[in-house]
Amino acid sequence: MNHGVAALRRPHVHEAGFYGSDAEFRAMIVPFVEDGLAAGEPVILGYDERKTGLLQGWLHDPSAVTFVSGDELYGTPARAISSYERLFQRHLDAGAPGVRLAGEVPHVGNGGRFEGWDRYEAALNVLWAPYPLRSLCLYDATTVSPAVRDVVERTHPVLGTPSGDRRDNDRYDGTPVLGGLASAPDPIEASAPTAELKNPTPAEARHALEQVADRRVDEQTLTDLVIGVSETVLNARVHGRAPATVRIWAEPERVVVHVSDSGSGPADPLAGLAPVANSPTNSGLGLWLTHQLDVEVALLAGPDGFTVRLRGGRSTPALL
Repeated sequence: MNHGVAALRRPHVHEAGFYGSDAEFRAMIVPFVEDGLAAGEPVILGYDERKTGLLQGWLHDPSAVTFVSGDELYGTPARAISSYERLFQRHLDAGAPGVRLAGEVPHVGNGGRFEGWDRYEAALNVLWAPYPLRSLCLYDATTVSPAVRDVVERTHPVLGTPSGDRRDNDRYDGTPVLGGLASAPDPIEASAPTAELKNPTPAEARHALEQVADRRVDEQTLTDLVIGVSETVLNARVHGRAPATVRIWAEPERVVVHVSDSGSGPADPLAGLAPVANSPTNSGLGLWLTHQLDVEVALLAGPDGFTVRLRGGRSTPALL
């Protein structure tokens, strides 16, 4: 039964739901998949190994579905957006009438971190609005935190239930917010930084980071951090407001970097999550490239300016 179907007529239907058991998860996901396949719509599912196994046992023809590893797909929000877009664009280019996507983003209830995924959930309403898509985001009601549930309810135009009811969501705010949840400080930031640079060039920032972080983190993480600090310093110098400051904290197996300027940060609430189309100055491209790296990226706007935080290596305990 459907109530209030205005949101269901959009090209991209972004739906959320909460389940309390495997039986309720099955009741919500199986009709979504089977109805899509019956309509000739390719279906892409991104779940962990356990849920993938359940789905392969429940579906009439699991071979008709594209299964993508949840760990592989949900590395970072920007990479998830890019990966999904490549998959569904391939189907649409081949003549599919529409595509269905379903998956489970990281949060503390499933062993992940929700930081940054609030922006992802909001951004999909803008980035994918023109596409003939149905995307279904299901969360385990027994493990999801109240803060995460609040974000989910504010970022999905449609809500569904295990009973099959679907309705327009009166809590949906429609705003591609820069950050729905405050990013928790890293404990290492309470100490004095290991290195601090004023108005460095990208080369100077790269060199300082290589000196401080050498042997603290693995080679690939260090490479990604170095690329990230170079891009964000260049972004601060070109698009921010002087002075720009780089602060680096390092301890065994973890490195945290702040690149700060005294400006207000990007005006685009989707900054970093998608490349900026038709920008003569490539504004925003550096942030997007940084978000493609295998490091945690947070955009922190405050009364004293704007900071991009890069974090690589051993993670701090997740809060959300």
